[in-house]
Amino acid sequence: MIEAGWYGDRPATLMLGADFHSRRLTIRSSQVGRVPPRRSSSRTTRDRLGIALALLRDPAFDSLLTARSSWRELPEVMTRMTDGSSTDLCHTIDWEDS
Repeated sequence: MIEAGWYGDRPATLMLGADFHSRRLTIRSSQVGRVPPRRSSSRTTRDRLGIALALLRDPAFDSLLTARSSWRELPEVMTRMTDGSSTDLCHTIDWEDS
């Protein structure tokens, strides 16, 4: 899951039930934008983006991608996701669509 923290104004919740522990699932975070100067010396923006993209190369993620939209549709997509009317497991946004 990629949480678009810059979009929306409600706190995100995540259920960490039995599967999380028994299947030894993990949570990875990625910050590919700007970070505070005191933390920026450890990795460059390019490094952070590379790590995020490498994690997404796992073919297991392909089965989770169930819908796709242009970035122009993002407000409507986010509304459906937050009001519960969307049945998509993972909705991807095409940022290059012009």
